[in-house]
Amino acid sequence: SESVVTRLRTEVIEPMKQRFVGRDEVVDVIALAIVAGEHLFLFGPPGTAKSALIRQFASAVRGQYFEYMLTRFSEPNELFGPIDLVKLRDGKVVTVTEGMLPEAEFAFLDELFNANSAILNNLLTVLHERVYRRGLETHKLPLLSLFSASNHLPEDESLKALYDRFLLRCHVDQLPREAMPRLLTAGWAL
Repeated sequence: SESVVTRLRTEVIEPMKQRFVGRDEVVDVIALAIVAGEHLFLFGPPGTAKSALIRQFASAVRGQYFEYMLTRFSEPNELFGPIDLVKLRDGKVVTVTEGMLPEAEFAFLDELFNANSAILNNLLTVLHERVYRRGLETHKLPLLSLFSASNHLPEDESLKALYDRFLLRCHVDQLPREAMPRLLTAGWAL
């Protein structure tokens, strides 16, 4: 509705644009992703506030949030939740999803392309269908948008399908030198 969009603009978008100097376009694309229910990939060098922008936006809209930095050693349990060992003793495979990605409305996976194939295969279904499956379990996710950031684009052909799931993509570059006084002023205000 119009009042929700107005509140989003006045209570989230405009304050973030004040706080994050030179990042108006990125803030707008994050808002677009949430409103449209699409996933967003941010690409750019370290130190360009990619992670900070996502965290601040998720905090400002007060949604259920999950964040994780992926490495090639990350395991699916770290994102989707471990198996309930008490129920496993009874012969039932049940995933404990509390505080994990399957319960998140907003998720941020940093360095997505570092993940191994076990995680990437699960993410294809999460991104496309908003469903997580483990054995006989099927979890329908409340996920509105999944955000990812990386310092590099996928080079491996097997990662192209995952990259294609991100309809929105935004390049975040270093701020120009002339923005430094505004950046220092904004930092001092914080």
